[in-house]
Amino acid sequence: MFGSSSRSSAASRTGRVLALCALLLAWALPSAAAADHAFEVTVLIASPDAGKVDGRAQRFDRLLRKRLRYESLRFVSNQRSRVALEEIVSVPVRGSKPFRFRPIDASGNGVLVAVDWETRGEFQIHKGKPLILGGPASRGGDLVVILEAR
Repeated sequence: MFGSSSRSSAASRTGRVLALCALLLAWALPSAAAADHAFEVTVLIASPDAGKVDGRAQRFDRLLRKRLRYESLRFVSNQRSRVALEEIVSVPVRGSKPFRFRPIDASGNGVLVAVDWETRGEFQIHKGKPLILGGPASRGGDLVVILEAR
């Protein structure tokens, strides 16, 4: 009897130590839900007026040419942010209301993001595949907002 009690006591201690280790490890490691996610918002103006593609907008030209008709593409602004889930980011857009987005879920492949601008919706954004939204006319062209997960 003495031997079995000693074994159960040792097992109980081992169980408590393992539980404590697991608790400390969970506390020390950042959770996926608490982790920040990197985003980049770029604002452009696509114009029917003759002109060129601004060098800062060059990388978007090949994506936009397939979807929009324009003669010139002007860079307006760019903002990079590290954002936690459920955190709301507001990006000023001259000539329009602010572009707002909120990461909702990052458990799958990419990040599910709620967007509120000229349209509202939830979009799954994958690294390397930007979300492109067209906006109202502004300063001789149409606003374009591009949201990228980094």
